Amino acid sequence: MANGGWRISRLSDGPSNPVWSVAVFAHNEAKTIRMALQSIAATVGGKAIKVCVLANGCTDATVAEVRACSDLLPNLWLAETSIADKAHAWNLYVHDILSADSVGACESCFFMDGDVSLSPTALPLLAAALDEVATAEAAGAMPATGRDRDAWRRRMLANGMLAGNCYALRGSFVQLLRERRIRMPIGLIGEDFFVSWLVATDIWRGAARNEEDARFVFHGSAEFSFRSLSPWRLADYRTYLRRKWRYTLRALQHQMLVRLLTDRGLSAMPVDVEELYCRAPLPSRMIWVGLDTPLRLVVAQWLRRVRKRAGKEKF
Repeated sequence: MANGGWRISRLSDGPSNPVWSVAVFAHNEAKTIRMALQSIAATVGGKAIKVCVLANGCTDATVAEVRACSDLLPNLWLAETSIADKAHAWNLYVHDILSADSVGACESCFFMDGDVSLSPTALPLLAAALDEVATAEAAGAMPATGRDRDAWRRRMLANGMLAGNCYALRGSFVQLLRERRIRMPIGLIGEDFFVSWLVATDIWRGAARNEEDARFVFHGSAEFSFRSLSPWRLADYRTYLRRKWRYTLRALQHQMLVRLLTDRGLSAMPVDVEELYCRAPLPSRMIWVGLDTPLRLVVAQWLRRVRKRAGKEKF
């Protein structure tokens, strides 16, 4: 592909300097991407927007389906990369696809997954929430579906934790990330965890902010929906087990990354998770996390085997 492994195509015309930008991350989402784009079209109203679908490592008909949606939205773009990784796609969007001029003119930058559908007022409510709280840099949409929906919503509020399914960042915050050249490690699971940490901490900024200032806002009526797993679908059991592994690994990845950056500063940011596994402090194996404790132990042991194979001297 062009541009160092990626290419971008403009599918429909629109304003050159929109006030909203929307990044839609899609890996093999041929069945849901039209629904996601339709929900964006229903929620933007008359705002000048730019929507970019980041098709990362797709092996299904996602790209063709996005091209077939060119009449749904003005200013629709398609970015294709052969790397099937959301963290890489996030870096690509923030640092390579967005330009300094477009970020400077952008009030709100939205990030969402290609397998979700937004409520009709989701994006305006998130943008308005940022407008109402001058110190906030991130606004989080909340789940409308899922067996764990209510507990998930409570955790988001209690912990200041964005959901990667849909969130908004203030344009000036995205510009700061670009200026500081912050790229998350390729292979990092859960970019929403890392973005939430960047919003919450001052370690990378070089200056402390008032601890009383609100940094996150959440809006209960700005919602996203997705298909929940069903006990009647055999394939969903495999999906559930894979998610359990990934969620456990995600937590340990972020624990290692935050400890590394806290101890050594932003210059220690790993390029990818292989470098993270070799350089960051390993997580303790003796942590009780309820019923998930055995799985956490297995993942912690796996990380030690990865480090042993790679060798500390590699980095």
